[in-house]
Amino acid sequence: MPQPPKRRSAGKIVGFGCLGVFALFVVIGIIGSVVGDGDSKNGDHTSSAKGSAPTDTASPKSAARKGDAPSKDVKGSDLDETSTSALGGDIAPWVAKMTSHGVTWEKQGAKESIAGLPPTRDWFGEAKGTPSFVAHAITDTDRGILSLSCNSVGFPKGSSSEQVAIFTDCVTAADLDGIDNARVRTWIQTKLPAMLDKGGMQVENLAFGKVALSMDTAGNTAAISIEQQ
Repeated sequence: MPQPPKRRSAGKIVGFGCLGVFALFVVIGIIGSVVGDGDSKNGDHTSSAKGSAPTDTASPKSAARKGDAPSKDVKGSDLDETSTSALGGDIAPWVAKMTSHGVTWEKQGAKESIAGLPPTRDWFGEAKGTPSFVAHAITDTDRGILSLSCNSVGFPKGSSSEQVAIFTDCVTAADLDGIDNARVRTWIQTKLPAMLDKGGMQVENLAFGKVALSMDTAGNTAAISIEQQ
């Protein structure tokens, strides 16, 4: 009786076409066993993969913990940084006070876009001459103050009263939230003349919670800045 076509084909594939019926049954049995094991393993793997597949119910917080980029709708994400880091206060009286000190403005609320950062507005002006100084502020798009700074150069040693006045107004004119203006005024009046008299590079810092005030001098130059940390 002729053998079934499938057995004859399997025997040819594995090279046992001449070994007879017994050999073919042995080979087919081995192949069937291997295939069966493979199917079982594949079935287990598929089942495991299905069981571990993520669902669409993950919360934004869990996504953030996994390192995924925050959604635009997630409150408190990087897109909200400008609103949470503003120092409060009012930029208008600050601009007016710096103008009264002779500042000519090159930028007054010009929109700035920096890759990877929220949009801001830039306020930059300079009082030219000798001595001279620049005033710089950065705000969010709602004009909430993010930072203030002033840099000066050319003030004669031993004559720092004008520089003290400018630096004091640079910090206090905007009436920032949580800042003790009287304390700032006393700090600048005490520290700045002493720093200029010492020569070399001098640095002093004053903190109001998370708000940092920094002042440094080098020769006849000086700088002061305040921002949220």
